[in-house]
Amino acid sequence: MDVMNTTPFYRHPPTVEHDPALVRRYYWQSLLRIWSAIAIFVLCFMALVTALYSSASARTGMHFGWNWMALFTVVWPALIPSIGVASNVRRRLNELSEAGTPLTAEMISSRPRRVVLSPLDPLSTYHLCAETLSGLAVGMALGYGGPAVFRHSPFSGKIVLGPWRPLWLGRSTEVVVAGEPGQQVEVRIRRRFGVNFFCVQRGEALHAVDTIATHLQSQLEQRDRALRAVKREQELERAALQARLTALQAQVEPHFLFNTLANLKYLVRTDADTAQQMLDHLVGYLQNALPDMRSVSSTLERELALARSYLSIMQIRMGQRLRFRIDADAAARAHTFPPAMLISLVENAVKHGLERASRPGDITITAALRDGELRVQVCDDGVGLTEQMGQGFGLANIHERLQLLYGERASLSVAASEQGGVLATLIIKE
Repeated sequence: MDVMNTTPFYRHPPTVEHDPALVRRYYWQSLLRIWSAIAIFVLCFMALVTALYSSASARTGMHFGWNWMALFTVVWPALIPSIGVASNVRRRLNELSEAGTPLTAEMISSRPRRVVLSPLDPLSTYHLCAETLSGLAVGMALGYGGPAVFRHSPFSGKIVLGPWRPLWLGRSTEVVVAGEPGQQVEVRIRRRFGVNFFCVQRGEALHAVDTIATHLQSQLEQRDRALRAVKREQELERAALQARLTALQAQVEPHFLFNTLANLKYLVRTDADTAQQMLDHLVGYLQNALPDMRSVSSTLERELALARSYLSIMQIRMGQRLRFRIDADAAARAHTFPPAMLISLVENAVKHGLERASRPGDITITAALRDGELRVQVCDDGVGLTEQMGQGFGLANIHERLQLLYGERASLSVAASEQGGVLATLIIKE
């Protein structure tokens, strides 16, 4: 590995004393690597010559044999490269000393390793590693002069890259993505065995492993920061949505409470039994309405109970002018439903439909769940569609909340009913 000297030209780096035991190991390791290469070469050469001599003996009937002089004639030219090992090792040690870098065991290793921890899941980590290692930047940083020769196996989570093909022959590096369930994903980087094993190690293997580890670490951190930023943005949007929904559903019609309390005060003096009934319905109404102010989700069962309490109070206030009926199946009642939305439709039916009529009227609430679609209808036979419908805490509020909560999966339609009043239909799809 080439170590850059970052010391200014007017200052000399501190003198570095290398570990004598490590230096001796470096010398002997380098010699053994060269001698191993020579031994393999000689053995292969002898096997080839022996095969040729055997073939020639079979054809001519003459017998050929090895003698020590012939063996020395073959071996001594191969011993010449080992003479330069000592000078190469001394040169490398001098370079490190001049750079102020002490010799380490990883510098002389042919198969150094690194482990990078990934904050992503195994599949995302693998795709990011493959994308990074196949790029031009890594190849140039490794000194390949272009993108690395690349081979990958998504099923085993393994990536191999090097300067040329075949990868097993050259200076190839292996990257393995490993992740056990419930544990952090690891990116394991190691130098693979190749012909460079038989050369004097000058730190190229460590440089390659460190370069790949640095690039992958940088890309993983960058992707993690981006994902965290997206998550924070989603959390902020969710918090803003929650605040907006809370503000919308907190818009309870105050006049209803004031008028009900005024009627209750009057009935206490004139009709105690009716006053007790109204008070019971008001308590039921508040018990169902107040939790809705603090929650985002409710059930249709609770919203129907709220509507029943409200209509019972209005029935006492309006007398024979108001009659109501609620019809909902069990599956629909158990379904989740936005809070304070059904009561808005019922309030619209009473306020804009029956209160303006000079005759008795009916309000019918129906709910059914069919094929994953919840359909809730509020029908009245009052004065019908008017310009005042939907003003204030009414249909506009419901439309906005449906859009925030469900998007295109929910809709609200208001049309004239066959009885001459208004039919409001709210549909929520799963």
